[in-house]
Amino acid sequence: MSRQKSKKSAVSAAVKQSRRAFIGLGALAFVISILMLTGPLYMLQVYDRVLASGSVPTLVSLTILVGALYATLAILDWIRSSIFSTVASQIEDRLADSSLSAVLQKAASDRGQSSNKTLSDLKAIKRFVSSPALPALSDLPWAPLFYIALFMLHWSLGLWALFGTLVLVCIALLNRFMTKTASIRADAGDRAAEKYARELASNVDVIDAMGMRARLQARWRATFDQADAENDKAGKLLARFTASTKAIRLFMQSAILGLGAYLAIIGLSTPGAMIAASILMGRAIAPIEQTLNQWRMIVTTSQAWTSLKEALDDMPDEEPVLELPPIEGHVSMEKLYVLKSEGQPPILKDISFALQPGDVLGVLGSSGAGKSTLARALAGTLSPERGLIRFDGGDISRWPSESLGPQLGYLPQEVKLMSGTVAQNICRFAAEPDNEAILAAAKEADCHQLILQLSKGYETEIGEGGAYLSGGQRQRIGLARAVFGAPNIVILDEPNANLDSVGDKALLDCLERLKARNATVVVIAHRPNVLAACSKLLVLDQGECRLFGDRGEVLAKLSGKPQGNVSNIRELA
Repeated sequence: MSRQKSKKSAVSAAVKQSRRAFIGLGALAFVISILMLTGPLYMLQVYDRVLASGSVPTLVSLTILVGALYATLAILDWIRSSIFSTVASQIEDRLADSSLSAVLQKAASDRGQSSNKTLSDLKAIKRFVSSPALPALSDLPWAPLFYIALFMLHWSLGLWALFGTLVLVCIALLNRFMTKTASIRADAGDRAAEKYARELASNVDVIDAMGMRARLQARWRATFDQADAENDKAGKLLARFTASTKAIRLFMQSAILGLGAYLAIIGLSTPGAMIAASILMGRAIAPIEQTLNQWRMIVTTSQAWTSLKEALDDMPDEEPVLELPPIEGHVSMEKLYVLKSEGQPPILKDISFALQPGDVLGVLGSSGAGKSTLARALAGTLSPERGLIRFDGGDISRWPSESLGPQLGYLPQEVKLMSGTVAQNICRFAAEPDNEAILAAAKEADCHQLILQLSKGYETEIGEGGAYLSGGQRQRIGLARAVFGAPNIVILDEPNANLDSVGDKALLDCLERLKARNATVVVIAHRPNVLAACSKLLVLDQGECRLFGDRGEVLAKLSGKPQGNVSNIRELA
């Protein structure tokens, strides 16, 4: 099977796994439709036989039988709803992991701009499967049973029912045409307003400190009002069609009652058939009316299905990879080229260097030189347009993240911890945490005493994103997380950006320990004092490598360099 074909079948395959359940639901819909004939048949018997014969025992027997049939109908309807709910949960369960992976993949490719749309799409599909909309759709194929019954009563009754159905179908198509665009715009506006609200909430301190709340709230309100207007437009259109459908249905049922009465008057039908025809027509058009009432959900689910399918199609196929030996720490970069976007200058341009186990590389450069991008590329969180990064000679793009991650330490420029305890964050939320390894990492990062001073030590809850910690505490715990498990490659992006003098000393001590155990370390320098622990230096200027070599050699060249883009160490760091 080709890769494209395999990927395209991802969402469909999850649904097809419930094929037997859907076949059973189709059979249930047929039985339920048959049982829906109970009312019309009862009316026929009562009006045409019981009233004519005056037999009370017959009436009682028929009523008991009808009660039993309606009880069976209720049980089958309950079973059907339960199966739909179970199938909805099963589909969600099958696609949950891949949907989350798609969210994370999207966040990584969009430079950390997260969106939960894929998970929302999956929830929308689940809600649809467990909602009244799908049972109504499953009843549609069996609606002809009621038309056949109407034709059996009289051909004119059947034609009238078909005409009424055609009118309702035309309304449904017009409904879809007129509400689709408004629904799409409304959903897009809702997502934009929600995203902007999350952005405001995450920056509320800065917003309030600089008096920006009113202006930014006005911007959010404009987005919200636009989405609300589209929602209102779609809602009013849908309400108009729903009301029209209801009025037409009531008229059609009343008219067929009149037609049945006319046929009874001229002797072509019976009073029982007149009443039964009205009930049968109601049953025939009920699935159509229910479908129209749920039309907005159907459109939304259709959009969610397409969006989810596209998101999962973009996921790379998992290919079997030979398990490689543990990383020793050989790092090389070969002509790495990274673009921000088409038409923009490259962030990194043909960067090449090589490191051996025990090397500590300090990366220097002015703001915007590409230092953090280089760190992200080494950590494997972004893919270059061309060039290679090799660990122990192996291309890291061919290395499974689950295998590479535990052997790599990474402290990003913006330290992001997860909700949980200090210990959980240090051990990277291992299913079976090794307490000794947690303590070893904290001591190697020289933050053991800092952690003990917290309210519950290693069991202290740190809040979402480490909100209960200071910037320096987050950075030092993030460093402990980076060195957990004694990785042989450690990448630190401005690890002393939020540190005081005590934290600075702890960082330098940590770098010496890493060097002593022969780990390869890449440090994005924020302050010049970190260079004391470096054995090699790399100088970036506007995305290009200007200097690379031993620390003493590079510092000597920098000190003799005339004024320019890379004039002195303090500007570079």
